[in-house]
Amino acid sequence: MTFDWRGYLTLAETLVSSELPVDSDACLRTAMSRAYYAAFATARQQSRERHGGVIRQSAAEHGEVATFYAKRGEAGGAITAHLTRLRFLRNRADYDDDIDDSEASAAEAIARAHQVLELLATL
Repeated sequence: MTFDWRGYLTLAETLVSSELPVDSDACLRTAMSRAYYAAFATARQQSRERHGGVIRQSAAEHGEVATFYAKRGEAGGAITAHLTRLRFLRNRADYDDDIDDSEASAAEAIARAHQVLELLATL
């Protein structure tokens, strides 16, 4: 059974809205990361299944998915822009020691991931 990557977006929303007995910054950072992967992996999967996209499974696939959609009209360009910003937010969450605006960044990541999923439905 193929994994439904959109479940990561539900997880991200839960992490942002929950009062888990863990560090809230850890929840916000994880939400940013999961929101990115919900959008990215769904886009990658759709490029393969619906559009015959050949995306290698490697570190380069992040850029390849963005490039694939950049060539697919206005909606594809918007997907690329959202994925690029989401990747930036995910990298900050995963690698930066200090993030001053983690709440706002998590909210932005979730909103952008929703936009990607909505745009993918139009292609």
